[in-house]
Amino acid sequence: MTEHEKYFHELDKLEIRESQSNDSIGQIAGYALKFNKPSSAIAPFVEYIAPHALDGVNLSQTLALYDHDYANILGRTDADTLKLEVDDVGLSFVLDLADTSLGRDVYNNVKAGNLRGMSFGFIVANGGDSWKRDDKPVRTINKIAKLNEISVVTMPAYDDTSVSVTRSLDAFLLQSNYKEKVRVYLDEA
Repeated sequence: MTEHEKYFHELDKLEIRESQSNDSIGQIAGYALKFNKPSSAIAPFVEYIAPHALDGVNLSQTLALYDHDYANILGRTDADTLKLEVDDVGLSFVLDLADTSLGRDVYNNVKAGNLRGMSFGFIVANGGDSWKRDDKPVRTINKIAKLNEISVVTMPAYDDTSVSVTRSLDAFLLQSNYKEKVRVYLDEA
């Protein structure tokens, strides 16, 4: 079974822009993920995303959601309301928010500073991660098979700066095969 994972991080450099079309109330922009930045130190392990983890990933049908809820869609790449670009820093995005109650709520809450978290849902390619032991287990995501969505989130799993990517502890604890990988690795160390 393929597992859908989520990352969370703080967006302290999120941009708010005026609408570029009559169908949009405005834009939000920033980074959905950053490469080579450690997850929160309070997590049970540290996690990094390698700079080439998104190489070859088809981003043409990626969604923008509110709180990972597919009923709360904010935009999508195939409707040209979500623009994604992989650069040396990570995955940047520009999201045109529609003039809907959800779009207005998200836009105004981002503008007010109430929403600052960003996350993304993805599937790791088979063999696309590696583990090593340091002070605590370290996981590196080397290859992502699919990026399903990016999400503006109410509460990131851990508060941190925009240069840190944090791992959802709840998702980690629910994924028994990762618990098993860490347990086996720690038993061997």
